[in-house]
Amino acid sequence: MQMNIKRKLIRTYRQTLEGTREEIFPLLCPVREKEWLQGWDYEMMYSESGFAEKGCVFETNNDYGSYRWVVTEHDQECHRIQFVKMQAKDICVIIDIRLTVKSEKWTFCDIQYTFVPLNCEAAEQIYRENTEEVFNGHMKKWEKSLNHYLKHAEMLLEE
Repeated sequence: MQMNIKRKLIRTYRQTLEGTREEIFPLLCPVREKEWLQGWDYEMMYSESGFAEKGCVFETNNDYGSYRWVVTEHDQECHRIQFVKMQAKDICVIIDIRLTVKSEKWTFCDIQYTFVPLNCEAAEQIYRENTEEVFNGHMKKWEKSLNHYLKHAEMLLEE
């Protein structure tokens, strides 16, 4: 087996959210995300609380493939969460999210996706499907949806 097939791909984005870290952090959860992100769906496999927590496991199945997710960090005090999602034997994605104070009513949400290809085909796929333009588009949609929810307490519905 050949290792280091192709370098991992790292994408970062900074969202600016209208709310406090305390308001936003609980929404970074597969259960709560269903309240604010159109098209989001998941199946909870394991959670002691029923929400995101360290060790929580859930699955998603959508246009981007089938993934099993694990919450590997859930630090409410530091407002940091990390998800690791795996797609069978092809791709591992590490998602780090950190909330920091911008001002009294605004929060920075720093997001880093680390795409790790586990074979040659997957390497080609992650570089093809996760261009900076595509990634930033997803992050802007997420930012717009979350800001709409924070302001109106309802999901932003788009065509």
